Amino acid sequence: MNGQLQNLIDDTREKFGLNDYYLKRHHFFREINNFNETAYILNMEWFPNNSAQSDEDYNPPGTAVIDINFHTKALKRIIFVEDVSYADSSLYPTSEKESAIEWIEEVTDLTFGRQFLIVHEEDDMLSFGAAVDNIPVAPTGTIEIGFNDEGQLSLFTIDGDFPDEDQIQWEPFGLTPDKYEPIASEQCKLIEVPDKDQEKWLPIYGIEEIYLVNNGERTIPFDKDLISYIHKDMILEWDKSIEGEFTQQDIDLSIEVTLDQALENEQHPDTIPITNTEAATCEQEVLRFLQLEFPDESGEWKLTGLYLENGYIFAELKPTEFTNRAFDRKIKLMIDRENYHAVHYVDNDMLLDMFKHFKDADEPAVSQEEAFKKLREYVEAEPVYVYDQEQKSYIMCGKIDCPYGVNAITGDIVLLAGL
Repeated sequence: MNGQLQNLIDDTREKFGLNDYYLKRHHFFREINNFNETAYILNMEWFPNNSAQSDEDYNPPGTAVIDINFHTKALKRIIFVEDVSYADSSLYPTSEKESAIEWIEEVTDLTFGRQFLIVHEEDDMLSFGAAVDNIPVAPTGTIEIGFNDEGQLSLFTIDGDFPDEDQIQWEPFGLTPDKYEPIASEQCKLIEVPDKDQEKWLPIYGIEEIYLVNNGERTIPFDKDLISYIHKDMILEWDKSIEGEFTQQDIDLSIEVTLDQALENEQHPDTIPITNTEAATCEQEVLRFLQLEFPDESGEWKLTGLYLENGYIFAELKPTEFTNRAFDRKIKLMIDRENYHAVHYVDNDMLLDMFKHFKDADEPAVSQEEAFKKLREYVEAEPVYVYDQEQKSYIMCGKIDCPYGVNAITGDIVLLAGL
């Protein structure tokens, strides 16, 4: 076995008290983080020594599934199958909150309060989010730790990013209502949600979440796109269809890689940006796909974006006809990045079939201005440090949000979480 791999396996056995276990199998996976950096993860499945010989794909109770960053040795995940643990309990925390937090600080090198805070707690589970001096960050990092009925650790996961002080542009939160309310008014949008009782679309006004930079001069989208995402707004038209048919091909979206790739620390293919030439080639391939698969729908589709996922270029297609509905038609077309041929697509049309018999929404009786007046007192501006791609650092922003909406027919204020 490779020396670096063997050392990491031996370190894992010692650090996590797995003397009563043997390593059954291991795999390597490749990930990419919010900073466009590649990480290689060693996934190990440790079986209890007293476990019976089992089916190859079955993990017996007590199996320890552990993910470690192959190069940094940082712990990513521990799961004890069926909440059973035979590991050395002296190396793990008790279910007391203080003990759990101290152990998390030890294995992650993070500081509670300064870099992560509690966002949810139950009797046997604690959930944490990334923070800077108790102020949340976005994109967020998450930590979960759980315990079984005997108080033994049964779950630990850490995902996302936890910024350090060097990545922060420090400043006090300074957004006041006179700065954020005009933005909130612009974000007051009409959306139609399905009312299953009436089998009808219901128009609701709500505040679409957005980040407002601390000086109030610009905004950052709440659902920030992938780093590789290229926005498009291209209506696709053609004069005639073309001969042939589109054949769906099997695709490989697996993130598993080989030991050699992990040792070489190869760059993740999705970290290499889509070039202008690639984008232009993909636009033509999208057009060709539509001519084959939807020959009678010229002008009815537009290309809204291109992005990378597991080595493929994904093209995002939406109808040109705008609707306010919460669920709208969308096609994701997968393009092979080696030859730029479309190989597979996913259409959510079948998902929307369940709503096709719903009646159209009635015309709103409440204007956008009237709706915002009703919501104004409920608008929230929460301080958040948001990662800014332009400045390559986290900057102070306000998360503009509102938990309530307005029924556009009756004018009633409604809790959005209940819809």
